[in-house]
Amino acid sequence: MNGRPGPGAPRPPADRTASVAALLRDHWRRTGADLPGGDPLLSHQAPMEGYLWRFTDPARGRVLLVACGVNHHRRHPWGTVVVAAHPSGLVRSASVDGARASTTAYEVSAPPIFRLGANRLRVRIGEDVDINCALDPVRTWPPRRLLHGSGVFSLVPGLNHYWHPHLFDAKAEGTARLAGDTWDLSTCRVYAEKSWGRGFPRSWWWGQAHGFDRPDVCVAFAGGLLGRGPATVKVSGLVLTVDDHVLSLVPPVALVRGSARDGVWRLSGRSARHQVDLTGETDGSPALPLPIPLLQPHRFGHSLQHMAGNLRVRVRRDGREVYAGSSVLAGLETGEL
Repeated sequence: MNGRPGPGAPRPPADRTASVAALLRDHWRRTGADLPGGDPLLSHQAPMEGYLWRFTDPARGRVLLVACGVNHHRRHPWGTVVVAAHPSGLVRSASVDGARASTTAYEVSAPPIFRLGANRLRVRIGEDVDINCALDPVRTWPPRRLLHGSGVFSLVPGLNHYWHPHLFDAKAEGTARLAGDTWDLSTCRVYAEKSWGRGFPRSWWWGQAHGFDRPDVCVAFAGGLLGRGPATVKVSGLVLTVDDHVLSLVPPVALVRGSARDGVWRLSGRSARHQVDLTGETDGSPALPLPIPLLQPHRFGHSLQHMAGNLRVRVRRDGREVYAGSSVLAGLETGEL
């Protein structure tokens, strides 16, 4: 005898406890919230899950954005893929039925136009967009931090939107064919984030930049209307890397004020030790309208994004300046639904 229970034998109490705990955890994650130490890159099976990568090539003055949204509609799961490039102004998008995001691995599929798995990104839209790239992460969100990019809000169930910047640099190997122009992605700095929830906020602002005078500097920020009904409030957060540290300023552990109006993005963050001030401005060129999936299958709003704005940032620690610099390849976005 091998000591194993037969097919009809009752399950041991420890197995039943583990099973109940797993069910409760999965139910909690479907609200959008994560337990401390949870992996936000795994699918929450929320109504909307969005994945974004931004490739910045400072030497050539080029930027490539890839975004994939998965909508877990109860009877009609579907997905949207968007590709945009600077300086060409190229924008391509497509939506398909049957998109999926894994609950056990960082894997997303929207066949036949999109596939993410084992740190390889594959995108095909029509006849003129073909991206095939492997990513080897270099600088990521610190794995020992108990909370993700939304800070304490990551513990709150039922919010309309959660945000987690998780990749601040990676070694890229591969190419992007964009309307007849072929890019070697190995010279790019790579940023990636994930967002999820019950849909996009009614209004929001967002930005991200590499291309500073130091390769260790990466900046990302987001803000918008967070909450439900009368409990909706305006919230901003920012994350940056400098001196190989990942600094996250998110309420309530930091006071963060943000706004985007008249072509200027302003954020100011204060914590016990750090002060960060940043200002983004457009380069004067028209913004690119990018499709934003709504919850109804194959229906869209749009955001307005400047792919190469000017972003100035100043970082102080304990009152002493540790970095001040700027990038002319910043993504600066606003949106309203």
